Amino acid sequence: MDDEREEWRKGVDRTILATLASITAAMVPVGAASHDITQVIANTTDGGKRLRSILLVASHHAHGGQNPRAAIALGAALELFHTGALLHDDILDDSDTRRGRPSAHRNFETRHRDRGWEGDPRAFGEAGAILAGDVALMSANRALHSATSSLDVTPRDRVVSLFHDTVDLVIAGQYLDMRVATQPIDSLDDQETDIRQTMRAKTAAYTGEAPLALGAASAGMGDALIESAKGAGVPLGLAFQLRDDILGLCGDPTVTGKPCGGDIREGKRTLLMWHAWTRANAGQRSVLRHALGVRKASEADIAAVLDVVREVGALEAVEQEIEESARLAQERIASLNLVEPYGSMLQKIAADATDRDR
Repeated sequence: MDDEREEWRKGVDRTILATLASITAAMVPVGAASHDITQVIANTTDGGKRLRSILLVASHHAHGGQNPRAAIALGAALELFHTGALLHDDILDDSDTRRGRPSAHRNFETRHRDRGWEGDPRAFGEAGAILAGDVALMSANRALHSATSSLDVTPRDRVVSLFHDTVDLVIAGQYLDMRVATQPIDSLDDQETDIRQTMRAKTAAYTGEAPLALGAASAGMGDALIESAKGAGVPLGLAFQLRDDILGLCGDPTVTGKPCGGDIREGKRTLLMWHAWTRANAGQRSVLRHALGVRKASEADIAAVLDVVREVGALEAVEQEIEESARLAQERIASLNLVEPYGSMLQKIAADATDRDR
């Protein structure tokens, strides 16, 4: 099974490269400048775990699908959408790094500064990354078209509709994430619903729900079975996000590729921070207030936040929810009456997604 998963991953990578080659060809009239954009997209796409695409291809096979090329191309489309979202997300979060390398807008900014161009390097960097993100999102549509060209009309319509619905929901979830983070920290007490809606829309929608549903749809399943697949993907995506929140606070930067405490400095309102805030006493809340959303918070400030998170049991509470969500996802996947050995493979991939260190 591991060999087959590796072949799927390689197939997704080849499709991404072929899609980027099409973009490069379309940009020929611009000349060498177009390579600035395509190189940034390639760098951002490179190094991903391909979790979403592997889940999608496994779901396709598990639902009896017989068109692996379409499933792999569809997986590439989802990965390219993920790339576009990351390029824009890093600007919104003012992130310096992505997967251990400078984020795209910092890359463009450095290019501007090193070459002595006129104007504001920071503004140029953000504009360049926005445009690269736009191209990545359009490249996802290229791959989507390639994926669906060999499908019959009904599954094709279902796949396209699901993909577009996912994109809309994720973008709205990103806006909600921003909106929640702008509220005064004292409003954290009342933000549980917004935080859970953000996780559901921004992450679960295209990390668990869409891969399982798109796999089922591309295999020719009907609406009822697609809805069941979506139902299994939601708790999987939530467990994935909760694990990501923990890693964002106390993960090893050399493994995660992200600075420790980055979510704290960005002021992310996560369920982990909600648990910490609502359980904290006045002194502990002062520690949280001193660092949450403070860009220049020191390593000592971040360490103090982590101490509070542990002291009040917030870390334990989130770990328990990860376990419960992962178990629910496994139960729902098991109930889908999937084709073996792909049903078992799908469960193994889902387990790996929530039991991880990066």
